[in-house]
Amino acid sequence: MKDFILYLQPKGRSTGPTRETYSLDELKKTQGTSLISELDLVKEGTLRRQETLGDYTLFEFSCKYTARLGTSLATVARDIELWRSKKGVLVISFGFPRNVAKVATKLLSLAIFGDHSLINSFTITNSDFVMLGRRIEELGGTITQLDVRGVSWGGGQLGHLQIKGRGLERIPGFDEVFKKAKRISSMGFSIPNLNSSTRHCSFRISDWGGGQVYSPSDPLPHELANIFKLIENVLFGLNEK
Repeated sequence: MKDFILYLQPKGRSTGPTRETYSLDELKKTQGTSLISELDLVKEGTLRRQETLGDYTLFEFSCKYTARLGTSLATVARDIELWRSKKGVLVISFGFPRNVAKVATKLLSLAIFGDHSLINSFTITNSDFVMLGRRIEELGGTITQLDVRGVSWGGGQLGHLQIKGRGLERIPGFDEVFKKAKRISSMGFSIPNLNSSTRHCSFRISDWGGGQVYSPSDPLPHELANIFKLIENVLFGLNEK
């Protein structure tokens, strides 16, 4: 399983040439970053540009941060991988915790745009989930997980409903649940294959932008790229090809 978090960057914004490395100290010295509370957790860090992979530029953020381990605080070393869509709007972080990943994206924003505030988290809406579910079905896939809040089911009202299993879209009444829930918290999907990949693909995405790729359990870079190009196309109307 591979964890990820999706972020948004401005599309079409001009960028300056990027160096090979950027220090976290550069971010901490930038005006306005004192409001980023997560910076207090990260003690040191370096952002490095790694390589280009198709439509993405890959970066790595190596850092040390304060974490609670049981009842004690400890300094933890962590590498967070960042993929930035060169022509689209997505930035994807691989690696947790979430607050440290946020710091990594702020430094990336400073490196790419000269402004730390231009890469941000976003909320995935119910209508976004509906569109994603329809597109997955068009590709021969299925919905495998659904977590919703405030929903009608079997003539009653449920505050929380969580169901799992292949082919959920074929359950009688599922379409109404899917469309009329007050909030869809997360959905999971399964697809036989995507583009150049011949392996089965399954993943889950939450309304706050986090998620997991379940299979392949050891996804290759081009398989990850196919998943995120699909998400980007559905949510933002960009070309999958």
